[in-house]
Amino acid sequence: MQRKLSQKAEKEIEHQFENLYSLLCNEDWLRVAHKHVNTNRGRETAGIDGESMCTFNKDLEANLGKLREQLKAKTFEPLPVRRVYIPKANGKKRPLGIPGIRDRIVQEALRMILEPIWEADFSVHSYGFRPNRSTYDAISYIGNRLTGTSGKSYQWVIEGDITSYFDTIPHRRLIKAIKKRVADRDIRDLLWKFLRAGVMYQDKFCETLTGTPQGGIISPLLANIYLHALDRYMESNYLTLTKAVRAHRREKGKANFLYVRYADDFVVLCNGTKAQAHEMKEELSNVLNQMGLMLSEEKTKVTHITEGFDFLGYRIIRSIGQNGKMVPKIHTPEKAIKRFRHEMRRVFNHSSISDSVNAKITAANRVIRGWCQHYQATSNPSATFDKVRPEVFWGMADWLGRKYEAKQSAIMERFRQGDTLGTSTEKLIMPSISMFKAKRHQVKIRHNPYTGSEQITRELLFSWDGLWDGTETRQGWRDLREEIMALKGTICAIQGPDCISRGKPLHPSEVEIDHIIPRSRFRDPRAADLPNNQQVVCTPCHRAKTKTDSKVLSRMQR
Repeated sequence: MQRKLSQKAEKEIEHQFENLYSLLCNEDWLRVAHKHVNTNRGRETAGIDGESMCTFNKDLEANLGKLREQLKAKTFEPLPVRRVYIPKANGKKRPLGIPGIRDRIVQEALRMILEPIWEADFSVHSYGFRPNRSTYDAISYIGNRLTGTSGKSYQWVIEGDITSYFDTIPHRRLIKAIKKRVADRDIRDLLWKFLRAGVMYQDKFCETLTGTPQGGIISPLLANIYLHALDRYMESNYLTLTKAVRAHRREKGKANFLYVRYADDFVVLCNGTKAQAHEMKEELSNVLNQMGLMLSEEKTKVTHITEGFDFLGYRIIRSIGQNGKMVPKIHTPEKAIKRFRHEMRRVFNHSSISDSVNAKITAANRVIRGWCQHYQATSNPSATFDKVRPEVFWGMADWLGRKYEAKQSAIMERFRQGDTLGTSTEKLIMPSISMFKAKRHQVKIRHNPYTGSEQITRELLFSWDGLWDGTETRQGWRDLREEIMALKGTICAIQGPDCISRGKPLHPSEVEIDHIIPRSRFRDPRAADLPNNQQVVCTPCHRAKTKTDSKVLSRMQR
């Protein structure tokens, strides 16, 4: 159905779709929407109603059936989103809206309807929050356009930033933009309800008269739909000009422009003078003003390409290459390196020495792997990795020294494994070119994902938000687990009817540690965690014993 919608949209560029609401009420459509939401990160984060996905799934069929009936009867009402604030690198906080589980499922079902239609229309110069498109594609496009004879003439860069874009999108104008493609009033009315649902913060309700809450599933698509007008303006006036027309403009002293947009961030490259770049900045400001938006004067800069500019977490600059010629380069910004060092210090905080070594290594590896994979596509990743590697190694070594109150010579003897540190089950990943090889992201011609043969994929952006720092609920538990396995082996001690061990050693990942006498029967929980009260079991045997222990405890309480 999505393919049919997209094919229709491609063939008839002014067609307005009707009878879309019936798809929203389709049982299979809602089931797929639930599946997508159920596999998302944050699935257990509840909205203002306190319902998590785990709670919703306990009576899945009844809950989906009730949701479908509400949609068919058009009585479904979205809840206000729960407002939380996420710390940013600059010390400020970014607002995030968390919808309820049922609202997320309906939003996903709406996205599944609208995205195939709009993917037929969206510009090739738009990269953010779209299927089969990524940050790397946008950066590679800029790098490719700055290469070669024609690319060298683009000297000036306009770094565009829209003031509080997600909070200031005009609702009526957004619905009017959607109406160009969606004639189904029921779909538009439901979107309007989501836009006006409001926000709850610290038990206070606030109306949402503009904007789409960041965190909503459908918000990125709505944001792209509204900024599509900016893409169309740039395309019709500057981006689709023929080579001959571009050459003629240069002969007349006029500038040509290149344009890339990723959500509300955009870059315009100018091959004219600095004054012409400033004129384009004013032109863009006027276009956005007509859309009810505002270009940030503080953040929107006009920069020479040899000074470099930051875009989507990368630094792009033209400088002298190995052959002595000026070439474009993509670097890791200094502020990104500084943030990485800050995060590693947070993980290896001296106040966390009660945590397990394995927990600390696991937490550090998540930060290192995500960050290095994000920047392995830069021009010289080995230089960046060499900068931060000593801090990772000695940060871990210092943490171990404080944990065991030992000198570095003793720590090296116990934990050193080649050029890194580790235990028998976990090894610290080192930022290095041998571990994270340099990648060159090729610029590809991107086709409509709903009508092409490519599998649809979505970019998973590296984010600092919510990264685990290794703090355990029961401090030291992972170290105790390893100690029990070393002491008692990895053969299941229970060997019940559903045992997967059958006298054979379990893989460490299959091992669970069970309290022989349940913790609830100890006055001092620390006594329950002593090795003589621990045993190695497999998952089925652990579940069966826990069930039996619970019944015994219940009878004792009576």
